[in-house]
Formats: sequence, C-alpha cells, structure tokens
Amino acid sequence: MATTANQDLSLGKLRRAVSSSVTGYTTEFSMSNANGGNEVSMSDFSISSCGSNVAGYAYLWEQTTEGYYIDVQNAGNLWISHIGADDAHFTWAKGWADSVIEITATAGYSASFAAKAISNARTGDGSENPFAAGSNNIVAVITGSYSDDRQSDGYTDHATNYNTNLFKSITIVDSYGGSPSCLLEGTPIDMADGTSKKVEDLQVGDWVLSMNMPGQIDEDESDWRQCRFEDSDDFTQHSASVQDINFDFSYNYWNINNGQELITAEHEMLYRPPADLYPTDQLWGWLYVPNMLVGGSLMDKNGNAVEITSLENVLDQDDGFEVVQIDVEPLDVYFGKTFLVHNKGSDSDPF
Repeated sequence: MATTANQDLSLGKLRRAVSSSVTGYTTEFSMSNANGGNEVSMSDFSISSCGSNVAGYAYLWEQTTEGYYIDVQNAGNLWISHIGADDAHFTWAKGWADSVIEITATAGYSASFAAKAISNARTGDGSENPFAAGSNNIVAVITGSYSDDRQSDGYTDHATNYNTNLFKSITIVDSYGGSPSCLLEGTPIDMADGTSKKVEDLQVGDWVLSMNMPGQIDEDESDWRQCRFEDSDDFTQHSASVQDINFDFSYNYWNINNGQELITAEHEMLYRPPADLYPTDQLWGWLYVPNMLVGGSLMDKNGNAVEITSLENVLDQDDGFEVVQIDVEPLDVYFGKTFLVHNKGSDSDPF
C-alpha cells in the first residue's frame, strides 16, 4: 500500500505537488480538483518508498546511452501521470568521474545518461598497439532524488528515502576490441519497408523490422531477461527506430548455421533449447550465443523456429573484425541477417 492506516496526508501539499505553479499549501483545495474534477482518493497520488538506489544497468558501454530511474514502490495509480512524470519533483546529477558521463534527457523519475568515448591509445611505453578492451574501464556515479516540488515537507514525505540522494555506481566499459551485441560489417538488416541495408549503412532514425512480443518487459527493467514465451503465435512483425549506432572492433565472433548469422559472443538472441535434451522446458527466452546448444532453435522474421545445426567460434588475434552495434526503440529487438536479437545492456562485467 502507498499509505497506511492513521497516516497524516495534507490536501494542501497534494495541491502543491500536482500544480507546478503553486508554492504554498494553506489554500483551500478539493480532492476532485487534483484529477480534473473526477473522483479520486489521496492514496492514488502516494508512494511508499523511493527504493534504496537508483535503478538501471551497472555497466554502460562507452558512446552509448541507457535509462535510469527512481525505483518507487507501491505507487498509486495517478502518481506517475500527475507527479512522477514532472521534472519539478526530481533532481538528477552526475558525481564521481563526471567527465565521462552526461545527462542527455530527464523525464521526471527517469533520466538518460550517455557515456563518452574512452581512449585506448598507449602513451609513454613505445607500443603502437592499443589497450585491449576492458583495460581502461572507468567507474562513475550518478544520483537522483525525489521530493514534491523539491520541498522537504512534501505530500509524500512519509515515503522511505524521500528527499534523499540515491546513488548508482556505473562502470563505463572501454569496449574497443570486445564490444557486446555487435554484428559483423556487411550484415544485411531487414528494414520496416521491406528493403534491406547493410548494418554499417544504417542511420539514426531509420526504421528496421522488429517483432512485437506480448509480455516482453522493457529493457529498462532489470528483470527483462527473465521473460519466457510459450510460442510465437501471438508475435507480430512491427517496426523499431534506430536510436544509436557504434562502430567497434572484435577479435572473435560466432558463425551460426554456416553464415546465417555472424555475431559477437555477448549478443542475446531469442532461443529455445533442444527438445530431446529439455523436453519439459520448451519455452523461448533470451540467451548468449556461447551458452546455446546445437539442436536448439532461433527465431526468424516470420516467427518460425530454425534449428541450430552448427556453432563456430571464429578467432583472429592479429587483425580482428570490424563490428557494428545498434540500439532500437521503442521495441528493444530487431533482426540480424536471419534471427531475432536484443539490444545491448549488462548488469555483469563482460570481461
């Protein structure tokens, strides 16, 4: 519950919270005015807690953007629309190592942070070879806080960690030589209009073919990897907009089914385990390529299960391979050369 029995709530403070132009809380105010004249209860605008930390991925790849949010608990059904979406009640900031991270957008209780580029150049040791991926990771800290109209005595000041700076430690990943979620240059990407483009020719704003999957949790939620799907009957082709493109370099990739997909190891794909080995577990879910088994299945653009007949890890420690990483929204999935794949994102150290 957002409120408990015998809890004191101020109608005047509710007026201040839902009306950005109001600074005091002693003026007469009716409950219905808080929701355009419709009947409401005071708990509709309340929360029980702001959580203990800013929520979001612990690892942020250089030159990419991720969303972070105040992890409010037990929000009333009008809290987000009337209070939570208003920047006037929230303060976002970057702290430690703020030179490598920046705030790109705020939307009330959520904000987007972008990691800047990390240099791989060696200086002073005479070597011409750059540092390997993961060598120059940098830890940064972001903060977020919630208080109604930025007042310590707000309508929801009963909530745990109200008017308190919440922190999130983020490792900015130096991805050169080991970027996750990447496709090899030359990979054809199906566009929403039925045409095809090489992944390196995509532009921000392009619309690619995607899949609408009822029940799939947005990648901003930490448990999206736990989603499971019985079958693809309810899946429908959709479109997603390219929001970010990064060019990188990798020393190895995985060749699936003799060229049906060429993809780096940390890329999660929609996968179903082999029926002969796991007869009671025939659900679709997200899995990294190295954890897949021959005999399992991947999903093509028509929603069909395609059996994995071969998995080959291709390695070149000398010259390596050029790879491209893209991020799409609002759906977080798109099709590589053949199969459905997911955007980047990590809560564990990729190296």
